[in-house]
Amino acid sequence: MTDVADCRAAFAAAAEVFSGPLYRHWCAVAGAETGPDDRTFTAFSSYGLDFANWQSAQRLLRATSEELRSLGLGRPLAEYFPVLNGTLPPDGRSYQLWTELLRDRRGTIGRRLQERPLPLNDPQAGVRMLRVVTEHLQSVYAEPVTIDLVAVGAAAGLELVADAFEPDLLAGQHVASRRGYDLYPLHPPENGTLDRMLSQLEPEQVAAQSRVRRAARLVGEQDIVVSRRDAFDIVAAEGFGFGRLPVVFGSSFLCMVDDRRKMDELMRARHAEGIWVSEESVGVLRAVSDAIALRDAEPMTRAIRLAHYRAGELLAEVVQFS
Repeated sequence: MTDVADCRAAFAAAAEVFSGPLYRHWCAVAGAETGPDDRTFTAFSSYGLDFANWQSAQRLLRATSEELRSLGLGRPLAEYFPVLNGTLPPDGRSYQLWTELLRDRRGTIGRRLQERPLPLNDPQAGVRMLRVVTEHLQSVYAEPVTIDLVAVGAAAGLELVADAFEPDLLAGQHVASRRGYDLYPLHPPENGTLDRMLSQLEPEQVAAQSRVRRAARLVGEQDIVVSRRDAFDIVAAEGFGFGRLPVVFGSSFLCMVDDRRKMDELMRARHAEGIWVSEESVGVLRAVSDAIALRDAEPMTRAIRLAHYRAGELLAEVVQFS
């Protein structure tokens, strides 16, 4: 059984991480030394939740949000979730309703904790990466170029339509294709997948929810497919990007793979030209780059790195902080 002290420590740490008031309020109450000690939270240890760090508290909150979405908007707790059209500010009643939900729905919430977690796949990450790509292409090429957009770790492929959210992205360039690859691709219309993705949001992130929903619609309208294939195999395939400029990009991709240098090695090994863009924490990017901009930055700071290769040579490297 998880120790109550560990549980409180995890929630106390989580209270310092969340940006929205509802989760911060709940975590502060749950993490207080004089807080409730009724085993509401530690009971989830039987479902593998060990409260070893603040991410454990985050997992439980996301499972709560997912369960609440599945139950419908009529639940009193939904009145505190702006993403579910709620308008009430955090208070003692919201905390009580939350803990009651955890107790009443412990079995289903526990089973949600045991499922493979889904990424949010916010297209805003794509906006940030394609902004760097746009600036680089404009600085390197006098004429428009034909590019293939290739998203790795693409999930539902929402980042592939990021240019729909900012008119100047890829302006003047010709996008010949948009392809995504993921070992666990997502299809938002199926089995409540979109709701599961949206459950990764904090209750107040209404704009982000609208953005994700719109991106999911655009992916469907444009028939963009995310294939269940290894992204490294795709880039290493003979003829990859032939006759075009492949722009391979991914957010939080390197932190999920064993060999963080492999994508750079594959792009460098190609005879043709190619661009590789990744958005990661500085600590992860240091494994693939010794760029001066990364040396003194905090390891958890988010940054975007663009590497432009041609015939085995690194033509350009750009680092911008997210």
